[in-house]
Amino acid sequence: MMHRIGDDTAGFSVEVQPTGGILVTGWGFWRPDVATAFASLVVESCRSQPRGVALTLDMRELKPMREEGQRAFSQVSRALLGLGISRTSIVTTNPLTKLQLVRLVTESGASDKVEWVGATSPLNRDA
Repeated sequence: MMHRIGDDTAGFSVEVQPTGGILVTGWGFWRPDVATAFASLVVESCRSQPRGVALTLDMRELKPMREEGQRAFSQVSRALLGLGISRTSIVTTNPLTKLQLVRLVTESGASDKVEWVGATSPLNRDA
């Protein structure tokens, strides 16, 4: 099952993988409508899976976010604590985006639940 919000220039997709993990891919500079849809779709996708699944947020192509996007990402980070996700990996290569995401995850209290993956990690290969 895959959901895609936005267009080729800015958006995100949420895919429940055959292995049971959830892959969220974000790209571009999110408009308010894309950012608003992010938290509810990601959280609902996680809730619909059995406890213990892994969540991967591939944010390699995501640009730094405005306030709406930051708020949505924070909502997902805060929700991680109660969703029963076994492991959350965030893949990012843009230094500004990573700084922003690290701050949001830390402020949400979920930093011990998140693994940061750089460009050279095996998780970073295209599926």
